[in-house]
Amino acid sequence: MKQKPPSVWGPLALVGQLGFTIATPTILLAILGNYLDGRFHTVPLFILLGLLLGLTSGIYGAYRLLKSTGVL
Repeated sequence: MKQKPPSVWGPLALVGQLGFTIATPTILLAILGNYLDGRFHTVPLFILLGLLLGLTSGIYGAYRLLKSTGVL
């Protein structure tokens, strides 16, 4: 019996999900931090906190995604 070759679309979809999982919270919390900096006049504080929290939560979300798919 002839086997079908493995599909390339599965890994490509996973890479897209990883990018979306990391980028979305990072961008949203950076925007929120920028807004809070403008509101409270603390120029780099909240945007840096937003970037740090967004990146941390994005990496954790990527870890959970990889764990659920069986890659890790």
